[in-house]
Amino acid sequence: MSEPKPHDSSATPPARTVQDLDWEGWVPHDVATLMFVIRGGEVLLIRKLRGLGAGKINAPGGRLEPGETLLEAALRETREEVGVDPVGARLRGRLRFAFVSRPTAVGPATPDDIGYRLECHVFSADGCEGVVAETDEAIPMWVPLGEIPYGEMWADDRLWLPLMLSGRAPFDGRFVFEGEAMLDVALDAFDPAAPLLAELARLGIDYAAHAHPPVFTVPEAKRHRPVEAPGEHHTKNLFLRNKKGKMWLVTLDEDRPVDLKDLGARLGAGNLSFGSAERLRRYLGVEPGSVTPLAVMNDTGGEVTLVLDRALAEGHVWCHPLTNDRTLRLASADLVRFLAATGHAPQLLDFGER
Repeated sequence: MSEPKPHDSSATPPARTVQDLDWEGWVPHDVATLMFVIRGGEVLLIRKLRGLGAGKINAPGGRLEPGETLLEAALRETREEVGVDPVGARLRGRLRFAFVSRPTAVGPATPDDIGYRLECHVFSADGCEGVVAETDEAIPMWVPLGEIPYGEMWADDRLWLPLMLSGRAPFDGRFVFEGEAMLDVALDAFDPAAPLLAELARLGIDYAAHAHPPVFTVPEAKRHRPVEAPGEHHTKNLFLRNKKGKMWLVTLDEDRPVDLKDLGARLGAGNLSFGSAERLRRYLGVEPGSVTPLAVMNDTGGEVTLVLDRALAEGHVWCHPLTNDRTLRLASADLVRFLAATGHAPQLLDFGER
């Protein structure tokens, strides 16, 4: 751990609200990282065995060592704590914590040191290499994304972690703590839906929005939706590619079974497989779990072909607005009109019969 820096005047007397601190001149005692490895609908978490937050659940992470970059520290800490190397790691956000008094797990306070200031940089990865193993620092666990145990985590985690999982990043959080109690918070995050909603308004397309926790599967989505009216459809979306690299976004009724071999033959695509998370971000600008037909607005090069279940062309359709913590209700005709306006007039396919 690095030596504490002298406290700044904004921390005397100890701050108890975010507004009490001069964040422009704020200097942390320590800088740390967190690494969330996400794959197959699960996230790698740990029960921390020592140090600040011992006994709580969090992601692997720890303080920077001299000469390290943020990414190097995040990778090293993950390897040391759970024995795996993250793949495709990306910086997602920054968290700054002002503790009213110095936590005993950090070390004793000095006469000229009031409180404790920690800056944490949050990473996520699309997978990992190696075998997860318990160490003297942490007990690892793979947890379904819809079952994250926020009650056993720091109080701030339930505020910013859903933002990251829904695709609202980068984010920036400022928090004031006394012990383990959160006294105040300010949290900002990028909303990828903003340009989409502006485009819907420009086209004169009305919609209804329903907010809910981030959802990653059809069963999870069904638990968080409003009462349905007749003629309404909820969607599932498949981002697919063939061996030549050609891509399709297939949007169909959520309860439709899909045979990829048969679908590939019907599309004249040959063998189909799911596109990678990196490819999904590059061409559609969304995170896994937030795939939606509305994301074709980000495919400005026209690389993705949109295929729409013919049953969705009538009535109303519910789909995510580029994040999976909200769902929009659109008239089917308006959805088709929006898709055409992006240069992705859909190919209608009957999934009810061959």
